Amino acid sequence: MDLFLAKYDSFFMDIARPIIENEDYLKMKRIPHHHGSVYEHCMDVAYLSYCMALKLNLDKVSVIRGALLHDFYLYKFKKRENKNLLLESYRHSRNHPKIALKNAIKNFEINEKEADIIKNHMFPFGLPRSREAWIITASDKVLALTEYSSRALCFIQVFVLYGSYSWTW
Repeated sequence: MDLFLAKYDSFFMDIARPIIENEDYLKMKRIPHHHGSVYEHCMDVAYLSYCMALKLNLDKVSVIRGALLHDFYLYKFKKRENKNLLLESYRHSRNHPKIALKNAIKNFEINEKEADIIKNHMFPFGLPRSREAWIITASDKVLALTEYSSRALCFIQVFVLYGSYSWTW
């Protein structure tokens, strides 16, 4: 078993495996996202959400599947030159859940709760309708903040060590 996957329990992996072994889904390993790949981010969101669903006695299967598919948009968000970064980020925030849902429907049979999770995880652009969807929304935000914070911390450490972030090796 892949060392990356060893940290997940067997119930989680039994539900996740049909999705994470899908040919289109595996493309997310090559798409950068925050500190890693979209694949890693979705796995982290799914596992954190699953742990919360266990504690709250919610629909664990829909939580795992919906969280794995919440960013199944299969493109790299590009910060294009000469474009308004705020506007581009807004468009991505509005559009990627629709694209992820379309890809999820194309590749898997998904239920109503999973569709809600995928379509509405970008609160306030979407409004989750179930407790499970709110868990994924919260997990996604917490992990995104953690990912950005750890990246910012690296830049600060480099700046402190080298006096700037433009150095030569």
